[in-house]
Amino acid sequence: MRSELVYAGTMKLRFLSALFLLAAASLVAEIPIRIGLDTQASEWIVSLEGGGEVRSRAGKPIMKLQDGEKLRIWWDSRGEADPTDEYRVQVGPPLVQKEADAAMAKLRNFGEQPERVRVSDGDTWRVLTGHFGKAEDAEVLVRKLGGSGYEELWISTEARPGKPRKGRALYGVTERYERRPLPLEGVKLVPARELTSVLGKGRYRGQIEVYPNAQGRLTVMNTVALETYLRGVVPKEMGAWEYPSLEALKAQAVAARTYVVANRGKREKEGFDLLDTVADQVYGGRDGEQSLTDRAVEETKGLVATYGGKPIQALFMADSGGHTVDNQFVFGGGFPYLKAADNYLGSPQTLPFKGTVAPKGDQGWLTWELLRLASADLIPGEMLDAERVAQPLKAADLKLAIEELAKRLNLPVPQRPMESGSRLFLWMARSLGLDQVIEGMERPQDAAYFLGETDLKPEQRLLAAFLVRRNLVAPGAWKGQAPTLGQGLQALGRIWQELQPLELSDGTLLRDGQVRVKNGGPGSLNLASSFLLAEEAPGGALRLVGESAIQVGDRVKWIPREGGSRLLVRRMDLDGAAMDRYNPTAHWKVELKETELLDKLKQKGGIQGFSGLELIHNEQGRVLEMIVRDGDGRSHRFTGMRIRNLLGFKDNVFRFIQVGEKPFRRWIFFGRGWGHGVGMDQSGAYGYSLEGWTFDRILKHYYHGIELAPVE
Repeated sequence: MRSELVYAGTMKLRFLSALFLLAAASLVAEIPIRIGLDTQASEWIVSLEGGGEVRSRAGKPIMKLQDGEKLRIWWDSRGEADPTDEYRVQVGPPLVQKEADAAMAKLRNFGEQPERVRVSDGDTWRVLTGHFGKAEDAEVLVRKLGGSGYEELWISTEARPGKPRKGRALYGVTERYERRPLPLEGVKLVPARELTSVLGKGRYRGQIEVYPNAQGRLTVMNTVALETYLRGVVPKEMGAWEYPSLEALKAQAVAARTYVVANRGKREKEGFDLLDTVADQVYGGRDGEQSLTDRAVEETKGLVATYGGKPIQALFMADSGGHTVDNQFVFGGGFPYLKAADNYLGSPQTLPFKGTVAPKGDQGWLTWELLRLASADLIPGEMLDAERVAQPLKAADLKLAIEELAKRLNLPVPQRPMESGSRLFLWMARSLGLDQVIEGMERPQDAAYFLGETDLKPEQRLLAAFLVRRNLVAPGAWKGQAPTLGQGLQALGRIWQELQPLELSDGTLLRDGQVRVKNGGPGSLNLASSFLLAEEAPGGALRLVGESAIQVGDRVKWIPREGGSRLLVRRMDLDGAAMDRYNPTAHWKVELKETELLDKLKQKGGIQGFSGLELIHNEQGRVLEMIVRDGDGRSHRFTGMRIRNLLGFKDNVFRFIQVGEKPFRRWIFFGRGWGHGVGMDQSGAYGYSLEGWTFDRILKHYYHGIELAPVE
């Protein structure tokens, strides 16, 4: 009896706990978030779904709009608006408050009036001094402080605090060119249905307000419930088209929710909570929403990542280049949960496949055209052999293939070949009807231009010139040695491609052996009982293999056909086996001429001249410190985000080669990654999800020691 009571009590507690979580999630969904959509324009065109009202921000009705009717909201700011940016000199890296105060005291001894500005995503402070309208004006102060022993200095662009300007008026201009005065404090838009359209931005749920700001321009603000806001954020930060995995998207949803909860009110001085850009989180409103990301938001409703009972600073980036980095090396501050995390597994999952042909030795002769001919049963797979394709081309080698191909293309039965050597290319072209398109199209002068001197007859020269023009046969094939079988197969494959382009299917291999095609869901990989198995290197080189253990997440290609594909090609990923290898732009190369490098150093770092560059890396190849020596040999030190900002790179994972002599030197940088490298790696989250990881495991891998809990 006692055990039954305990059981009943436990079930009751679980039931009440579930009700509490549901209630908490419901309350969380109603938390209003204010997003600044823009602060720089002086006019906007809006319309309301189903029509609606324009009201004062206090709620007083002003005018009605019909369904789809456009209203131009225009702020007459009485001339040019105050500038919103200025240039300041930052001294040293972000510091804790005590160190920042000490740095400012030292600067005051040099006659400066420094200020400290808190790093928005950390517990550290930047020390700034000087106010300049132009970057070149700030260079004087950089040289002064550099001569006084300061090593790490750079010129930064900062928002200049403005004062509200007395504008003439705020107007609403209708489609009938009627000008209606609007309240100076701004207006709110109330659609009869759900959406408000802001021309140039998109459609938005919730409430849109337009009002003048301190810079003499208009702020457009969208107030929307938290969970609805996330529906417009998650697909913009990690869309389902690029990362079609529910668990990865759920991890992103929790990270995005945590970020907004931890940073709500961050931009209170501007009248809203967050911007809709990468400065906070990219937000696309209704137009950004996707069904799979909607589901990710719904299935994690109300959940945030916490450390010590408080929401964390849930930083994330597109791709970390194989390994994330401690926050202290980028933004400063000692967040214990923002520690480095690996993007490799000891034993990633693989699936075995076996092919029917595996030639020995180098396969530099192998092309897609040859693979297509063999997989379509037009030539035997055994013909794809180095010794075989190097033999002289004979008509008998291709007679059956050409006859079958003509039949498939519903062309007349080809005539028996009378040619030999390079003229067999002409026989292929005539057999597949290409001689029918040259009359009046090819001219003797063009043939002479493409072919030069040959012993071809005039009528042969015209067809040969057409084949060269279309890149079906190389110009040199008409001269010199007799063509090989490989060259003949290549030409036949290209002619087939000209008449019937190859349609390849392309998808990502999943753990269950299915494939996910781009912009589609998982589906079966339909292979024939025997097939050719090939691997494609990053540079495009192909080789046939007898077997391959294909890593889950690799891209594979095949040719759909009844009875299953006779060809499977594994694409070797540019980023190897890393879990974050799914961002195609995260492996990069940048080349800078000496003049370009000097310009970057001057404009973004205030550095005059250049005499050397030294990089200090961690074990994962990330640059932790960059030392630039100017024309006088003085050192300027840069860390964290300042490195990539100075050079304009995607990430700090890079090395370089210096080639040439002054003043024509070039710096060739090879790098990987895209972002600051701190927190959750979005590409890595997708990779781990393909390995079967759940969203909570992904989050706890990238954010050390966290717990997931409902928002309080």
